[in-house]
Amino acid sequence: MKLVIIISVMLGALVTSLESALTWQQRHTLSSKYKSGHQDCNCVNGGTCISYQLFSRINRCLCPKGYSGQHCEIDTESQCYTGNGKDYRGTVSKNEKNEECLSWDFPSLTRRVYYAGMKDALQLGLGKHNYCRNPNGKAKPWCYIKRGYRTLETDCDIQLCHTEREPTCGQRSSSKYFKIVSGSIAAIESQPWIATIFHYSRKMGQDKFVCGGSLIDPCWVLTAAHCFSQLGTDSSGYTVVLGKSKLDATDDKEQKFQVERIINHHEYSDERGDFNSDIALMKIKSASGQCAVESEYVKTICLPSENLVLRDNSQCEVSGYGKEDNWAIYYSQILKTTNVNLISQSLCRDEYYDQTRVNDNMVCAGDVQWKSDACKGDSGGPLVCEHNGRMSLYGIVSWGDGCAKEKKPGVYTRVTRYLSWIESHMKGVNFKSRSLPKWK
Repeated sequence: MKLVIIISVMLGALVTSLESALTWQQRHTLSSKYKSGHQDCNCVNGGTCISYQLFSRINRCLCPKGYSGQHCEIDTESQCYTGNGKDYRGTVSKNEKNEECLSWDFPSLTRRVYYAGMKDALQLGLGKHNYCRNPNGKAKPWCYIKRGYRTLETDCDIQLCHTEREPTCGQRSSSKYFKIVSGSIAAIESQPWIATIFHYSRKMGQDKFVCGGSLIDPCWVLTAAHCFSQLGTDSSGYTVVLGKSKLDATDDKEQKFQVERIINHHEYSDERGDFNSDIALMKIKSASGQCAVESEYVKTICLPSENLVLRDNSQCEVSGYGKEDNWAIYYSQILKTTNVNLISQSLCRDEYYDQTRVNDNMVCAGDVQWKSDACKGDSGGPLVCEHNGRMSLYGIVSWGDGCAKEKKPGVYTRVTRYLSWIESHMKGVNFKSRSLPKWK
């Protein structure tokens, strides 16, 4: 018996000492004493799953500053709620009469609809704590309290946030470029809205790069419909990674998501091969049901206003992992970006292509010297242009005749033509793009 107690104490001391080192490790690369990348933790809010090599069954989430909890699901700095508070994950734990809330794992609550052991507890913010939550969409966050023999649902003593955070879409943390065809290597901070789409290949036994995309909302990625021509729109085989700088490497800047749904535009047709309405939406979620979290490396791109028409020759940017020339065998392994200029619709339609191939649902852009262009592998990625001090998603990489070929510019899906379609499927998301929860 004494031996069991001694071993338990030693293990407890070891885990405690390892936890005390996490603050330092959040500012440095993870030590070789433990490894990251486990999928068992279901970390949210930018948390990293780690396991200790000496005790491989000990997995836990390493939380960024401002978050705590087994899955980093608790926002330790939030003091108010927005909307009806369904997304509130703060630490207020008293009701309006200053009564202490019951913990969501209190034994008698197992007979209630909402408790820590229910199937969707993590997604609803419930767990081994007594913090106020709103799992059923009531007017504001609430909690259970005990009065005598009765267990009651009561509203919490928590205030509605008076000001909404200024939207951060289209704002990048860096403009660093370290060449897409003859482009420049781009730090992910300069293109934080770019999404990388993968599909699991049974033949290769691993995820295979498919296309690029753009994060337009914490839960939604916009891409090209032709990306799914070969592999189909069964969402189960796809994953989306945000914050990715290199195709062949993974780091702690990244956020990885499953795909809940893929929606191709109803007017797009593979059979016609005309690339009209070459646009698709992907709804993403993490293993624990969460959406993207804002960081230095992950941000949304603004959707343009419906009447936005930029002048010919306006300079824009296109980025992705596409081939570096039309004859290259492999995709670029590093994120690249290049500048292209918008080309007049009449010039593109009448001189560079023809009216059967280019229509008003498309926009053309190219390098004035025909040296830079999007190429195969950049499909679905963003054509972004600055407007009113923010970057806006003006086009989606769609098609072209070769890469950086003289008088054959890249052709992009014109996003302004599809705002109503996007809105209808996203159920009214604000076109300035909803702010992401911040990685504090």
